Amino acid sequence: MRTRITLSSCRWQLAILLLLAVFLLGMGTSMYISFERGSRVTDADYYRNGLNYAKTSSGAYNPGLDWVMSASLAGSDLQVRVHDEKGAPVAGGSLLFQTRHGNEKEVLTLAESAPGVFVAPWPVSGQGELRGELLFTKGEAVASQKVVFFN
Repeated sequence: MRTRITLSSCRWQLAILLLLAVFLLGMGTSMYISFERGSRVTDADYYRNGLNYAKTSSGAYNPGLDWVMSASLAGSDLQVRVHDEKGAPVAGGSLLFQTRHGNEKEVLTLAESAPGVFVAPWPVSGQGELRGELLFTKGEAVASQKVVFFN
């Protein structure tokens, strides 16, 4: 008994072989790219990068990791206190409050009114919730904290 080979069965076999070839070509390309253009995660010295995560660009320890920021609403002002792990105020530096409304990003700069105390007018009128991030920088040291305010 002879099997009849039709044109439609050859098309299916050709389509399956073409899909397999495209898959193998894609896998080979992605493997080549990952070996040639690796990221810091796949870098040979990724472990050293993780060990030095807390250091600044000069190689010194980032003291901002130990700083604490406490934010509150004082009347119609946003007030943020920055202090170190011993409770002493961290004077000097700049403090920003970054919020996002849809695709727009708003940045509010707080002024230092006393050592370690930063104040700015409340950025939102009316009731509601305001989410954002406090970003304090002093030299190379950086501290950040996400906050949510309910008014």
